[in-house]
Amino acid sequence: MAMDIGPAGAIARFTGKIFVALGFILGTYGLTEGQPAVMQTGLGLLVAGVLASGYGLYRWVITREFPK
Repeated sequence: MAMDIGPAGAIARFTGKIFVALGFILGTYGLTEGQPAVMQTGLGLLVAGVLASGYGLYRWVITREFPK
């Protein structure tokens, strides 16, 4: 599945993976240590990661439907 999705799609997928991973780490730390600010930051990173991954998926679908 080494399809070229362009730089925008590749950056979005990479950023999404990093944000989701950091969001889980910070969210877990915020829950265990009882720090709501850290937990909210983790939740924000999770949301941003999901949105970035969704954009990467959108770019993949557009590239697949309309090849150049």
